This record gives sequence, C-alpha cells and structure tokens, in this order.
Amino acid sequence: MEDFFMIKAVIFDMVGVLFDTERLMKEGWMKAGREMGFTITEEQLRQMRGSSRDRSAALFQKWYNGTVDYDKGRQIRSQYTQEYILKYSVPEKKGLKELLAFLKEEGLPAAVATSTDRRTASRYWDLAEITSFITASVCGNEVTSCKPEPDIFLKAAHALQIAPEHCLIVEDSINGLKAARAAGGISCMVPDLTPYTEELRPFCDYVCGDLSQIISLIKKINHK
Repeated sequence: MEDFFMIKAVIFDMVGVLFDTERLMKEGWMKAGREMGFTITEEQLRQMRGSSRDRSAALFQKWYNGTVDYDKGRQIRSQYTQEYILKYSVPEKKGLKELLAFLKEEGLPAAVATSTDRRTASRYWDLAEITSFITASVCGNEVTSCKPEPDIFLKAAHALQIAPEHCLIVEDSINGLKAARAAGGISCMVPDLTPYTEELRPFCDYVCGDLSQIISLIKKINHK
C-alpha cells in the first residue's frame, strides 16, 4: 500500500459538522435582526460561517456601515443558542457516535479545529459525551489567523504529530474548506446549511452526505 495515500487522522470542524448548531446560530441571527431592526441574508450568513468574531464584525461593518451593533447581535444569537442547548442539550449530527467509535477502533486519532472558544466547545463535547474520543483540539481563540487561513488545521495536525497531507479534514463551510485546502490536508465536505456547488469543487477532495459515510470513505482510501 502506498503510505502517501493513507489517512492517519481526522480533523473535524465543530459547528455544523459534529453538532447541528449552525441552524441554531442562523435562527439566533434572525432573532437578532427582528429585535434590532436589520435584515441578514443567507449569503451573509454563508460568508460568516467558520469565521472568527473579528472577521464577522468586519463584515458587519462593511454591510451595515456601522449602523448595526455586531456585538449586541452576537449576544442575542448566543443567548438563543445557549437557551436551546440548556433545554434540549447539544444536537448531534447524524453518524457522529458511529464514526468516532470507528476511528477509535481503527486507532485513527480525531482532532477538533473550531472557531468556537474553548470554554463553549468543551462544554458541548461533555454534553455529547465525546470528550474521550478527542485526541487533540484547537479553538478559535488559540490561533492568530482564522479560517480561511490554514493556521488552525496546521496547529491541529502538529498537535496530532501527523503531517497535514495524511489528515482528512471534515468541513461544511467555504471558509473551512479553503483553510483545509491551504493546509494541504485531504478535504471532505459534509454539507449542512451551505450546499455543495461547483464553486466549492476546487476546495473539496470528497463530499459525504453525513458523518457515517466517512467510514466507507476511509476504508476505501486506506484499502481496508
């Protein structure tokens, strides 16, 4: 078997990949818009997905010319999301536990590289009872440059002590996929609110319908 083509680890984005929280964030932004009197489009939400607070704030400045308080809107969005999770727990994406169990059985380490802050991310992992499956993690407040820059994935690969070209990077956003490509990883899109389109083809090595399909993908690539 050609070692070069093997997947030796998997690096996951979190929001919209491990958990169905992208939908909650969208609903939270819509609520903020209603309460604050601004309109936010699906295209604007798409541009923010996977990005940092600072980059999203800059986008708000560009879109609304300083007439909308980004931090106030973000607070409303966050409160909406947290109230939902407090009531119902964190919603898992289809195939999450199945895939993580497979990786553990195969001895393939899993990392999380998320723009979410560590305190929130760790709480989600604990609620979903997946902390023990995570070998390494890098959060948004731990890198200088956010997605679409590759820093967060490069740092995750370094923490795993595995070269990026042997890491399958699972993403759902255009910013994340661009970062995965720039990092030199094997990019796999699992579409969430952002559908797969021709625009994304240059940044996607593979596309899977849900997390469970990644099991057969890894078996195929690793010839198992």
